[in-house]
Amino acid sequence: MIIPTSDAGLVLDTVALTLYTPWSRPVVRLGLEVLVVTLAALTLVHALRARRQGELVPLFTWTTIVVYGLAMELVSYNFIDNFVHAQFSVMFYHRKLPLYITAVYPVLLYIGIATARRFRLPLWAEGFAAGLLIVAMDIPYDVVGPSLGWWRWSDTDPLLSHRWCGVPVTSYYWHLAFGGILAALTTAIGPYLRTNKQLLLALPAALMTMVLGVVAFLPLHGLAAVGVSNGIVVAGALVLCLAVLLMAPKTPSAKPDVLVPTLAAAFYAFHAVVAVGTIPVTHLAFVFVAMAFALAVNVAVHRPAFARPRGAPAS
Repeated sequence: MIIPTSDAGLVLDTVALTLYTPWSRPVVRLGLEVLVVTLAALTLVHALRARRQGELVPLFTWTTIVVYGLAMELVSYNFIDNFVHAQFSVMFYHRKLPLYITAVYPVLLYIGIATARRFRLPLWAEGFAAGLLIVAMDIPYDVVGPSLGWWRWSDTDPLLSHRWCGVPVTSYYWHLAFGGILAALTTAIGPYLRTNKQLLLALPAALMTMVLGVVAFLPLHGLAAVGVSNGIVVAGALVLCLAVLLMAPKTPSAKPDVLVPTLAAAFYAFHAVVAVGTIPVTHLAFVFVAMAFALAVNVAVHRPAFARPRGAPAS
């Protein structure tokens, strides 16, 4: 695929870093950059706040997500040629990596994982729930993005041929599997974390996420080889995750947390606004179903914290 370039507003162009004047980029594209980078910074604030309260797992999760995101992008640019990003105001690595992409990983994954963890599910169930909530975060972004020129999918890669609302179903499966695995791994490692130096374990945790994620794709490829469409496999995986979320034992946290649902609401609101009039009605309906699901989950998981009697201890 040929990388689209635009020298309008070009300020700096090196192999490592390319800068454009913000006003040379489309307004919606610039808005996306500002929103995503701001939300990512606030997810870090959330993780650091938890660290000050004695919890290291959120910061470890955040660090692992960032390392994983960077690794995935660099691997994709060098070995998987099936998508290309538009030129945003800040680009890295041969104009291939927008700054906001490094931030969208913690926005999608950290918010999804933090929401799932409030259910305090068993370890075996947490990955399923987190993966499903990450997909719910991703759907508006994935459906709206190509329509507004944020990136372009390859039309020749057979792995991307089966699509829902213009999005390859393998993209949903990637977020479901890799995100769920990252959630489960960081939770499993969590009890062994004692000091900030152990945040360095984020590197092997991110690499293990990628390895296990590749393994998680084997059933999809195997079933495709015998004629089962990717759409059926992904739909089945989503239904399985929903069943786990509904049926697994859970004891939702009674500790209030306003920040995470506020970040999710801001992300959804932006995409809802830019989606109207931009994408077909059927695609818009799909986006709003994902948003409605996320809203229902957030109400369910945060209600115990706000419904507890005044003066009752949070847990």
